[in-house]
Amino acid sequence: MVENTATISLTRRALLTATCVGGASLVSLPSALAIDDGVKLIQQLTGKIPTESDRVHLAMPPVFPNGYSVPLALDIDSPMTETDYVRYVRVLAPRNPIIDVATFYFPPRRSEPRVSTRIRIAEPQYIVAVAEMNDGALLTAKAWVEVATNGCI
Repeated sequence: MVENTATISLTRRALLTATCVGGASLVSLPSALAIDDGVKLIQQLTGKIPTESDRVHLAMPPVFPNGYSVPLALDIDSPMTETDYVRYVRVLAPRNPIIDVATFYFPPRRSEPRVSTRIRIAEPQYIVAVAEMNDGALLTAKAWVEVATNGCI
């Protein structure tokens, strides 16, 4: 009785090529997941599905030398009347040890929904601003920030 066995010939070059291709696909995966994770994170925190909106303006530098004090400016387009106003804005950094970075409340007819501050960022990531309107709608904006050093220890 003769057995036929198949042998796989795996060369060092084929193994190296497969490793490089697999590694390259994983490098692009985290940034794509970070965008989806932001939506899932907001949904877990609030129970609502957010909508990306051009009414929320989040301004941050795309590259900053350290994560200790990264400038952040927020501006939400709202008349701030009794019928149309921003209840609050949450700033989230999904890759920080403490995800919820800041929350700002805006009473109607008494304030403008505008903030300028500095935040700490642990590593390069999308920073997400979530504005809850008086009707319960969640409006979001995000900005990618590269930092060279960890601002959260």
